[in-house]
Amino acid sequence: VQGLYLGGGYPELYAAQLEENHTLRRQIRDAVHTGMPCIAECGGFMYLTQAIAGRAMVGALPGDCFDTGKLTRFGYVTLRAKQENLLCPAGGEIPAHEFHHWDCTAPGAAFTAMKATGRSWDCAVATDRLYAGYPHFHFYANPTFAVRFLDACRKESFRHAGTAETHGH
Repeated sequence: VQGLYLGGGYPELYAAQLEENHTLRRQIRDAVHTGMPCIAECGGFMYLTQAIAGRAMVGALPGDCFDTGKLTRFGYVTLRAKQENLLCPAGGEIPAHEFHHWDCTAPGAAFTAMKATGRSWDCAVATDRLYAGYPHFHFYANPTFAVRFLDACRKESFRHAGTAETHGH
């Protein structure tokens, strides 16, 4: 595996089962911590945090996810990158959408999400190898995002090939 794509969903519905899978949680945490390229949207982002409703999750990112009891940050947004990251350069914009009842104590601040109404907020964790946040985006909005992710995955492949050669594998 040269990259992870953890899409949206409803991990809170399966939090007990996800918590019980210690092996997968550890493998994903190790992969993210060692720099494997990863995109984690909404439910995938929640899974990467420390906990969902008190149940242990991957722990690759800080924060605990909790039910707000209402629809939170709903609708279309434009994400503007504060720094160069896996998907785009600093200042790059990504059309996105949010729809969730859950929030996180550490939702990230790598992007500014802006609604057409003028409302804005910080969101998502992003590095040269990671995008993780509540906003969902679609690669067709800008195929360059997909190319950047694929390039990072290719670099991951070469990184591992170099490691295998170094260790005589």
